[in-house]
Amino acid sequence: MSNASTLCIFVCHNFIAEVRAAIEAEGWPDVVALGFPARCGRPPLSWAELRALIPANCSGLLVLGRACLGKLGEPPAGFPPVRVVPQTQCFHLVAEPRIVDEAIGAGAYLLTGSWLAEWPKHVQALGFAPQQAGAFFADFAKSLLLLDTGLDPQAAGRLAEFQATVGLPARSLAVGLDHTRLLLCRLVLTWRLEQAQQGAREQARQHGAELADYVAAMDLLTRLAKTQSEADTIGTIGELFQMLFAPGALYYLRLENNVRLPGSDIPPAMLEAMRALAGDHGWTPDGQGFLLRISHGAEVLGLIAVDRLAFPAYRQRYLNMALAVTGICGMAVANARNRRRLLEAEKMASLGILVAGVAHEINTPLGVSLMASSALKDQSRALSEHFAARTMTQSELTRYLDSAAAETVLIQQNLERIGSLVATFRQVAVEGKPLQTHRFRLRATLEGVVRSLGERLDPRRVQLQIDCDPTLEIDGVPADWASIFINLITNSLQHGFRQREQGVIGIRIARDARNRLCIDFRDDGSGIEAEALARIFDPFFTTDQQGGMGLGMHLVYNLVTHRMGGLIRCNSAAGEGAHFHIEVPQPAGGEAGGPAGR
Repeated sequence: MSNASTLCIFVCHNFIAEVRAAIEAEGWPDVVALGFPARCGRPPLSWAELRALIPANCSGLLVLGRACLGKLGEPPAGFPPVRVVPQTQCFHLVAEPRIVDEAIGAGAYLLTGSWLAEWPKHVQALGFAPQQAGAFFADFAKSLLLLDTGLDPQAAGRLAEFQATVGLPARSLAVGLDHTRLLLCRLVLTWRLEQAQQGAREQARQHGAELADYVAAMDLLTRLAKTQSEADTIGTIGELFQMLFAPGALYYLRLENNVRLPGSDIPPAMLEAMRALAGDHGWTPDGQGFLLRISHGAEVLGLIAVDRLAFPAYRQRYLNMALAVTGICGMAVANARNRRRLLEAEKMASLGILVAGVAHEINTPLGVSLMASSALKDQSRALSEHFAARTMTQSELTRYLDSAAAETVLIQQNLERIGSLVATFRQVAVEGKPLQTHRFRLRATLEGVVRSLGERLDPRRVQLQIDCDPTLEIDGVPADWASIFINLITNSLQHGFRQREQGVIGIRIARDARNRLCIDFRDDGSGIEAEALARIFDPFFTTDQQGGMGLGMHLVYNLVTHRMGGLIRCNSAAGEGAHFHIEVPQPAGGEAGGPAGR
């Protein structure tokens, strides 16, 4: 048997030869017929009995039978995908139902070549000696009828032997394999179509999530390319590193033509470690952070020291994340230097070429992936229409599977071009320049977040209640607040309302007597278990079994506590919803805006 994935068709031994011959005639290398004992439901087949017969390479099960299937029910955990296909009569597996039903109605006892091959064993299993079998069969049958598929040349002789034993008239009816082949074709093609559609839906879901991440990454990279100077570029990179890692100290050592320039603001021990760095990365002297080399092509542009991490236990994972970012950072620094050089030589009139170059690096594979995903969707819809109209052929299904595989490879190749950094940028995309703070209306920013969520925040499922004065103005970075609200709302949608039809999210924003901005975010979802609540702000902690990174609440914590100097706490219990309370200080002397209101 092949090591490849195999569809296993289980049938009782009375029909095993016929099913195997039909599979062989169809030429399916990935389908195999397996037999279970022929007991006609005395006792019925069990999942434990089937489990012992399943080969290691089995990717799915089709179980065919009648009375033997009566007690199966739902398969236990650990089984491959299963489809139980009960028959009105077992003999419908080898002959047209009309033929079978008419023969049974006329009092015929139906036989197959597989049954006749071991007829003495079957008679013994019924509890009779051969000489007693005649009276038993005469009680409920008038004749014997062999449904002859033509597989066994000895079937006629065995029928004569059995007839002589039971003393009933006997005849044969040539049925061939066409009926069995047609039945199996329908079952196998339906199975393959269901599996292909399920796989296509899962791929579309994954690719949709990944493409959304790439859009966020493209926005960040475009802003990085728009910076006017190398200093601004390094500042933007520093903002990103602060958001992702919340280090106690962050140092940058600029290199020009691979020459290490003085770093007057860097502690001597750290400066020595940075200058001694031989590879792409290393650890800081105290072991609480890491060192990175920023390069573009063969040119080393600078060295970064990320020290005193807020969560040093995760330094290796932080380092892996940072290594995914350094290539993009190097390109941005190189672009800034090239701009300076080109401007000095009066060879560049604007930043349009630089911005277009960076955007192209993302837009091209993104466009290809979107087109491939759209094509895969259209092909799936067309195939479903053919199947519903009963016009689908096996060659069409084969072409679809080949095309789906090719489209999937194309999408994967282009996604890999953008790199593994995308996962670390989840929901980090913001508006404006991170270093610039100004006065803005917070409710307008929140409403923009709500609009950006689109169908994910379906008002028919989740009711959002906002209690905030539209004229309330604060000092800060709109992008930071957008990221906070996106992560809080998304967290409720993904975890609080995962198994609920409807829910309510309430957001109240106001200033207190000390001019501190206070946000109360509540949902009436499923709540948070005590163990998860204790770690909710830890990096890489998640209860999402679908592959979440566990950075959303960690980023919110970093923004509130490290960037804004505020505090955040969460109160919840299983079944009681979640409540996040945020307090952020505001500059003295600023206008407080109107009172909180609807």
